[in-house]
Amino acid sequence: MLSWSSMAQSLPGGAIQEGSLANQKLIQDAMAGVLVTVASQGCEKPEEFVPYVREMPSGEVGTRVWRELWIVEGCDDTYPIKLRFQEAGAGAANWTIE
Repeated sequence: MLSWSSMAQSLPGGAIQEGSLANQKLIQDAMAGVLVTVASQGCEKPEEFVPYVREMPSGEVGTRVWRELWIVEGCDDTYPIKLRFQEAGAGAANWTIE
């Protein structure tokens, strides 16, 4: 599993704060897709990622949507992955890579 780095010096373009609004389970679920995406771009063994919030949650509780940018580092490169999260009722959420 990738380590979560908090070493960022400044926010990347489009980010409004460092960190993720997703819970640990949702991060793990989304990370599976992020790893496939990064592998398809040529990096089989990324080392760490830094999550950023791009858009705070909006909408009604249970259907709120927010967006994040995960910067994945590895294989001597950087992979910015944009994600969209949407609540799916109480305690559940879905994610997509944009």
